[in-house]
Amino acid sequence: EARRRPPPQGGDGKETDLATLGNLCVDVVLSVPCLPPAQRDERLAYMEGLAASPPDQKYWEAGGNCNLAFAAARLGLRCSTLGHVGEEVYGKFLLDVLEAEGISVVGMLENADVTACRQAYETLLCWVLVDPFQRHGFCSRADFSKEPAFSWIRKLPAETKIAIHHSKILFSNGYAFDEFSPDVIASAIDCAIDAGTSVFFDPGPRGRSLLNGNRDEQRALEHALRLSDVLLLTSDEAESLTNIGNPIQAGQELLRRGTRTKWVVIKMGSKGSIMITESAVSCAPSFKIRVVDTVGCGDSFTAAIAFGFLHGLPAISTLALANAVGAATATGCGAGRNVAHLDKVLNLLRESDLNEEGKTWTKLIEGLSACPEVSVLSKTPVNGSSDRFVNVVPVSGVVSDLLSMLEVAPERSTVQA
Repeated sequence: EARRRPPPQGGDGKETDLATLGNLCVDVVLSVPCLPPAQRDERLAYMEGLAASPPDQKYWEAGGNCNLAFAAARLGLRCSTLGHVGEEVYGKFLLDVLEAEGISVVGMLENADVTACRQAYETLLCWVLVDPFQRHGFCSRADFSKEPAFSWIRKLPAETKIAIHHSKILFSNGYAFDEFSPDVIASAIDCAIDAGTSVFFDPGPRGRSLLNGNRDEQRALEHALRLSDVLLLTSDEAESLTNIGNPIQAGQELLRRGTRTKWVVIKMGSKGSIMITESAVSCAPSFKIRVVDTVGCGDSFTAAIAFGFLHGLPAISTLALANAVGAATATGCGAGRNVAHLDKVLNLLRESDLNEEGKTWTKLIEGLSACPEVSVLSKTPVNGSSDRFVNVVPVSGVVSDLLSMLEVAPERSTVQA
């Protein structure tokens, strides 16, 4: 446990910018002739066959919330990860990688049952399988258990509570439910609120299953959606949680349900992103790039949203930065340490080549019954607007402000821990 160190102590009590909860795993990235079968038993046998012959370390990569921590550190944020890492070779690898990136690891081994099955304490592995068509398949032991992988963690450890108190943001997502009980996740959110720590929550693909899960899962999901300061979802995920097809209206509904929610951020994939607040809607188209691999793009995007939140950036600037960071990661191969470095993000911002499809935003805005202030990022200068509700924001000014801030910010990953 010596290397699982808490954030350093300091004056204001918030020395860590961003702490991630759970979802610490090692991705084993393999090229396969075909993706694993859909049937559960066949899929389990397939995974066990892979595990029987551990692949060379060159195929290993830090995965899960490590992607977010790496991307955030490369924007200059101070990051820590809260979760369980085993003592086997995979755990050592994960700790080495995080330490090299200057990211603290706070373990959650308190109150463990030493008589439990050894596998219950092993580092989670996620098999990331890529077929000849560059389609991805994922499987891990968490997919085949009715209980969370670390069900032996029955309450939030004291060291984890301290780490949350010392963090400005606590991030959690739906995959945390694969590792921890709903009560542990809800306790972490409550701890953050008590400490004045902002809560970010991304339900991800698990949102739909949690919505239809057992009572504890439903209650914990509702708890996270209602009490988070910032919600992050894809347009499909927003629709699945609200039954509203228009992503702006779905975001407005999630904002209405929340008691603390300040931002609802909708990821629109290749189209861009949207932020909904109580008084405004901001839309930012994506950047034109040659996509190589989309794994880790959402995590990179979230890192930039956290940066904008902490630095008090305008909504449209935050979205522009998040789109650039996500796009920069998509131009590389794989996630983990392969997420974009700052120089690639800066180049995309300087080019400012937006993938503008005006009709995308027009259709969404026209569907609004209420008329909040709407801002749309654009590279095309507009003298006035035929729509008094839409404010067209020139990308040149937004990029100029971002560059002046980012060009002097060294990446945390180049600083010794």
